[in-house]
Amino acid sequence: MVLQATPTTSTGPDAFRYDEKSDFTGGLNLRADQFNIGFNESPALLNVSVDPRGGVRRRNGVKRINSTAPATDDEIVKLMTHYESGDNNIVAATKAASGTGLISFYRMAYDGSDMNFSGPLEESSVVYGFKDQVPSSATFNGKTYFSNGDYVYNIDTGLAVSNSGFSWTGGTADLVGYTQAFDGTSSHFPMARYISTWQDRMFAAHINETDGSNRIRWSSAGDPTTWAAADYIDVDTGEDGDFITAIIPDGTRLLIFKQNSVYQITGFGSETFQLRNITRTVGNRDGCQPVAATMGVFFWYGEEGIYILNQQNLAWAFERIHPAMTYDVGQPALTLTNAPSLMWFQEKLWVSVDYQSDDNLSYSSQDGRRNTFMWDPSLGDTGAWVRYDINARQLLEYRPSGATHHGIGVTSEINTPSAFTRISRINVETEDVDTYVSTAHEIESYYQTGWFVGNRPTFPKRWGKTRTVLLADNDVVIDMYIYKDYDLSGWVVPSYYKTVTGLGSPAVWDTGKWDSAEWAAEGTQDKYLFARWPTIGTAQAISLRFGNSPTSDKRGKWGLTSVIGMYRTRRLR
Repeated sequence: MVLQATPTTSTGPDAFRYDEKSDFTGGLNLRADQFNIGFNESPALLNVSVDPRGGVRRRNGVKRINSTAPATDDEIVKLMTHYESGDNNIVAATKAASGTGLISFYRMAYDGSDMNFSGPLEESSVVYGFKDQVPSSATFNGKTYFSNGDYVYNIDTGLAVSNSGFSWTGGTADLVGYTQAFDGTSSHFPMARYISTWQDRMFAAHINETDGSNRIRWSSAGDPTTWAAADYIDVDTGEDGDFITAIIPDGTRLLIFKQNSVYQITGFGSETFQLRNITRTVGNRDGCQPVAATMGVFFWYGEEGIYILNQQNLAWAFERIHPAMTYDVGQPALTLTNAPSLMWFQEKLWVSVDYQSDDNLSYSSQDGRRNTFMWDPSLGDTGAWVRYDINARQLLEYRPSGATHHGIGVTSEINTPSAFTRISRINVETEDVDTYVSTAHEIESYYQTGWFVGNRPTFPKRWGKTRTVLLADNDVVIDMYIYKDYDLSGWVVPSYYKTVTGLGSPAVWDTGKWDSAEWAAEGTQDKYLFARWPTIGTAQAISLRFGNSPTSDKRGKWGLTSVIGMYRTRRLR
């Protein structure tokens, strides 16, 4: 990407020229070389979405959907789904707060708005839970199966009962445990870390057997409880230190991810299943579940971040934000102390990952926070990234039958960022704030433009009064900060601010009085403000940051449509 100067006009050597930006579809670019930031990209943004037509808007809010936490505030480690006609549930796996490592399960029934924990899954007062390893799940003929490669434990006694998994049909009395692990000769459910359904069979991977970390087993057709001893494939066991980390269906093939490689199984049954290597260049790191999308399968390869695999190509999708993992670019940095979580929702990729604190936020001193990055592949040639301060441990698309799909996240309260005890909806259009528990939290947001360089990037210029087109749907105060000459270490002058007075509740037809009430534009309640800001001063290049003031009591939704930098080029001496 190279700098692009907007055409300018002039009537004399000292006349003002202009440099306009109205296309922000490049999204976030954290390259250390600021000189090469694209004209439509941003070196820093938070909690704004990019409109395909070019503008930016503050993101929608987050809404908690469980008003109660699990028993004794057990920590939620994973969300799973159970879909059945008239019975759509979220299953939350929780780890005991006592530190015993025991994992149990709670159900939440969907009612269109709020969902609460309705007690643990149980059978005859016996509650099953897994030890240590976060479980994998798969649905087959109306039953949801759970497995984690370990024994299933009886919570009442704490004794191992040598179960390899269990199934659940949705009710509190429908839990069925498999009381004998697969031993190579029997037909019992294998003790496997990962399970999935494909070709009318249950597949199990990373088996608790001798040399089983690279083994794939499959059940009989139509029966996930019957397994033949001979029905398995070992996936390149000679690779030193490599092992299976995930399996996921992808159309006519089952993808098998290892730490540093990817394989596929094709065919229609035990007699025709074939194994083929796809790549030995990248793989999926343990603890991160790949996610299938309309354009391929996304997965996480350690410090290189996100890759996408489709039927023809393997591509790296993390290039523009990868510097946050390896370079000091004046921004907080990604860390890998906990596994990232991926979600395909609203035709976009959502990635939750550990992130260092942000000095621009009021809660910057807190540890244990995560951020959510969102990638929109429809923008530009390679898609665009944005960053949200949504503190979610896991993300999951929830698809109840006959209802709107939701993006779901395991979240914490703002002031206790490491306690993941809540479940929230992500990107709720009707929400103007984030509500993780009972207290609403204002959304702090900003967008920084790419660099204004005029017609001669290296020449000093006298920058005059910047013009902007702002918008809001309610009263909001918008600040502007100024950066000069590719230096992101801090703004160089005090901030300025403008107040956009939104329309609030516009007049309704047949109710509001003509020529008296204030009418909104068709299809929107946004009000535009054509603002002129104070003179900036001398610089070779400038970048402008717009956003809500952290201390303002007016931090509603806002947007930025256009910015025009006015300048005179100074003569070199």
